[in-house]
Amino acid sequence: MEIGVITNPNSRKNRNKPDRAERLQRIVGTMGEVHKTESVESIKPVLRDFLRKRAHYWVADGGDGALHWMLRMGMEVLQEDEFAGKSVTLPVTLPTKGGTIDFVANNVGIVGDAEGILTTLRSSVERGVMIEETEVDSMVIDGIQLVDGVETPFRTYGFASAAGGVGQRFYSKYYAHADPNPRTIVKVVANTVMSAPIALSALSRVPALGSLGTYAREVFEPTRCSILLDGQRLPGEQFTGVHIASMSINLGNVLRFFGKADELGKMNAIVGTPSPWTILKNIPRMARGGEMKGRNILDRPCREMVLESVGDELLAPVIDGEYYRNVTRIAFRIGPRVRIPKVIALKSAAA
Repeated sequence: MEIGVITNPNSRKNRNKPDRAERLQRIVGTMGEVHKTESVESIKPVLRDFLRKRAHYWVADGGDGALHWMLRMGMEVLQEDEFAGKSVTLPVTLPTKGGTIDFVANNVGIVGDAEGILTTLRSSVERGVMIEETEVDSMVIDGIQLVDGVETPFRTYGFASAAGGVGQRFYSKYYAHADPNPRTIVKVVANTVMSAPIALSALSRVPALGSLGTYAREVFEPTRCSILLDGQRLPGEQFTGVHIASMSINLGNVLRFFGKADELGKMNAIVGTPSPWTILKNIPRMARGGEMKGRNILDRPCREMVLESVGDELLAPVIDGEYYRNVTRIAFRIGPRVRIPKVIALKSAAA
């Protein structure tokens, strides 16, 4: 088997597509298999089967979150007795886009929708055409999460995290929309800019101003935590920005960050205690992917970042668009390099 596809029928994009798996199976044909994974727990058995059948390509029908869970579950399966020590490595992994942001696919140059990408992949495999692959650094992320009041260790893998501060608050506003997309990014930024003169002043106490009096204040609410960056403790316990990535990201062609992460073997941390006004002044740099500048901002390459919650506030980092809630401690380090094929679908098979 060449191509193994997992699709989540409960995802926002697939809820109204009951024949999604069957449709993708028709596209893949005899070159592979498509399986529904209705929960995170259902992913591992499918990936075990893909490994046993030596599928060359693992395809996640979705965006950054779908790829995130496939990568995490896949790395756990590879460490099981059946596969550990047998020279079995992570297959080539591929997000098909269709997520809310798709920064991984956009970073490596994947073009098209899921149907078009799978059609191009199948055709290339059938004809023996070599598909260009890109290797990108991942992060290995070790944390401690409160589960039913018990501290529970976990390990996951990812490419970018808004661990606290403005980026994490941004995701909260972004996902509050019924169908988040690149236009939603513009809307959240615009609402923040419009609200700032009111929400960050005495005018915020005027009830008639409604959400304008609270929106920007909620976005810029700091996160209480301690930060170790490459072994150095950063001063303070309240941070308006706590972000890290192992690859540069492009949020819907609206905002771009983490250019320093494209250096081999390095992550890019953007952390600090800048004022809301300093963050707003950096919006033009965010739009063009420039370095964040200003008082109390660190935008630098690193090899390790460790966060610990302070007081009663637990961390809720967003990793590749996925929330990890009730976290007391989390450490980010450079992880394995991941191979992703650069599939360019010139035409969609959706018609």
